[in-house]
Amino acid sequence: MDTPLPVYIIGLRGLLNLIVLLLIGVSFLWNLPLLVREPHARQLRFFKFVAGFAVAAVVVELLVRTLFMGGVSWLHAVYGLLAASILWFVSGLEPGGWFRKSLEKPPEQVGPYFFWASLVCLLLWWRFIETGIARVPTQ
Repeated sequence: MDTPLPVYIIGLRGLLNLIVLLLIGVSFLWNLPLLVREPHARQLRFFKFVAGFAVAAVVVELLVRTLFMGGVSWLHAVYGLLAASILWFVSGLEPGGWFRKSLEKPPEQVGPYFFWASLVCLLLWWRFIETGIARVPTQ
């Protein structure tokens, strides 16, 4: 009994979403001390990795849902894009980062931004997964 390829691809996107949820959770726990201090280089690299992984997972999710699952609900897409974009933009706040260079007055302390971005994105990603459980998009 052969399982068709779309079933494997749909399973892969679910696994990616779960991995991103766990990575954001680890990032949140690791970023708790950043409320009172600045992040280390390892924390910045890990946060940037999580942001990139989340962007890739959202792209895969939207493509798989569009191609194999009958479309994407707008709320599901908004939760995913919002979470990934928050992570991506905050990861650019590191010293010498692309987003920090583009600001007229960059923040002096970036640690709290990393903490709050991790917390908000953990909750948004959870909602992203919950709104993606239904197979058919709501009209």
